[in-house]
Amino acid sequence: MGWEFTLSNDVIISTKHTVVSQTICSPHKDIKSSSMCEVTKCTGTAITALMREIQDHPSEGPKDLKRVLNMRNMCADLFKNDWTMRMMFIGVERGLIHNMMNISITGEPVYYDLRDLALTVFNLTNLTSVDDKMVKIKAPELLPENNSYIPETWIPIDALQNIPEENRRVGVVTYKSPNQFLFKEELVRTMAIRIELDGGRRLENLITPLKMKFKLLDPIIPVNYSLSCQYFNEYGSISLPDTVFWKTDGCVTKINDSVVECLCNHATPFAVLLIADLSIDGVHWQVLSYISYIGCGLSAFFTAISFLTYVITTNSRVDNANSIHVSLSGALFLLNTSFLLNEWGASLGIRGVCVFIAAAIHYSLLSCFTWMAIEAVHLYLLLVKVFNTYYRHYMAKLSAIGWGLPGIVVGVSLAVKDIKPLYGPTEMTMADTNQTNTICWITDIPFFYSMNLAYFTIIFVLNSGILLTVTTRICQLQRYGSKGKPGKASLAWKDIGTVLGLTCLLGITWGLAFLSYGYVNLPILYLFSIFNSLQGFFIFLWICGTARKDRERAANTKSTSAALNTSTAKPKEEMFPGNNPYQ
Repeated sequence: MGWEFTLSNDVIISTKHTVVSQTICSPHKDIKSSSMCEVTKCTGTAITALMREIQDHPSEGPKDLKRVLNMRNMCADLFKNDWTMRMMFIGVERGLIHNMMNISITGEPVYYDLRDLALTVFNLTNLTSVDDKMVKIKAPELLPENNSYIPETWIPIDALQNIPEENRRVGVVTYKSPNQFLFKEELVRTMAIRIELDGGRRLENLITPLKMKFKLLDPIIPVNYSLSCQYFNEYGSISLPDTVFWKTDGCVTKINDSVVECLCNHATPFAVLLIADLSIDGVHWQVLSYISYIGCGLSAFFTAISFLTYVITTNSRVDNANSIHVSLSGALFLLNTSFLLNEWGASLGIRGVCVFIAAAIHYSLLSCFTWMAIEAVHLYLLLVKVFNTYYRHYMAKLSAIGWGLPGIVVGVSLAVKDIKPLYGPTEMTMADTNQTNTICWITDIPFFYSMNLAYFTIIFVLNSGILLTVTTRICQLQRYGSKGKPGKASLAWKDIGTVLGLTCLLGITWGLAFLSYGYVNLPILYLFSIFNSLQGFFIFLWICGTARKDRERAANTKSTSAALNTSTAKPKEEMFPGNNPYQ
């Protein structure tokens, strides 16, 4: 836009929504202490145009990079919320760093301090004098208080020998903050650095890995978390989030007290991240996987049988309790089948398929939680409230909640995928082996906790309270109903079995996830995998058990009615002796 000011050379004017871009003075103007400045609004289009102009017409070396850094700082909200703008900034920054490295240098390293980052350019012309297979490169110091945390770097000589001596320049960047590389609430525990070769050459597929030593900014590691050497993949596309962001491919992590050594076979931005892990070895991981797949397969099979039985049997459709059981079975069937397809979908490498599977898993999981809550509310109405429990269109309303509410959540989540993708490929890292496994799941951590953990916590508290109330009522009935009757112990065991069945039916076993912490992590994971992967099978047994009891009760009622009819319905001549009206 069109306001122009005369300012001192290094003065930056900014308001809440504007940024000032210094312009280059024309050669014929004899201006020593001032330059023309143009005020530009912090919009994506305007800032993109400014960065493109600087990128396409670099002329001032470090000043170009400083201008771009100032733009990012002044338009902090724009770069924070717009991932495309941030990825563009990272690319422009990388290009300007290479422009600075192209400046002809000889002898001593050249150091640049731009406040937000520091760059040192080394000219490695003579490698014959290096005794070791690695040449140590000192990362630039940024701030006095951060000097003790500056990483140490070693570059393998064999990666540089094929580069002409006049182009054998290496640039090492130290960042004041890693925030420009944080897209998914990553937890960075060290300073971030960048290693670049002159001319845009890329260090990759190295036989001898690049070595870096990072000092932890905070040596305290929470339980169930581990440190991981990772690199930021800046060459991917923001429209395909699995091609960018932080990854572990080609990197090995070695930890020694508060120092983390990273060995990587390529060079890009690096840092040490704090990641959640299961802290289990490969054998237990494999066993848990087998348990999950077998359990989910059995549950999917038996939930399908439950649904078919419900459809075929007319009497079962009349009972609301059976309809709710089968609805929960249907949600579990969707969850189990989508889970079984997860690894296959991730292996295809097709993002659309992975997003669909992740959304299907999330929808079926929320549906399961919702139908568990409906089971609890229905149980409360039957055994506690008892009276005044008739509601018009009862099952229709419950179905709208059980299937519709999760559908709204997942539908809205998919609708905002262009703004912020929430589903897609996600890497899981095993702490002891550094192996990664890609699954299709939620990619945004805050969304995961708010929509899964918080949602289930509310349902878990509700269902636990109702289960406690129902258990108390069962104990009261058992105590008053069994006085003076034989077989009291047998009735007690039946009541215990009923409570255990309700525990599974209401999804209380999912609460084991809250206990998977610290030293009890591994046993709880086994119990969690067994109980929850087999939940559909347990519900099938519950449905069969209640159906058998209903048949026995109906048979007893029928025999009792027949006995009453036999004893009371006498022949007319006996009912009216001596005065039979039909004679």
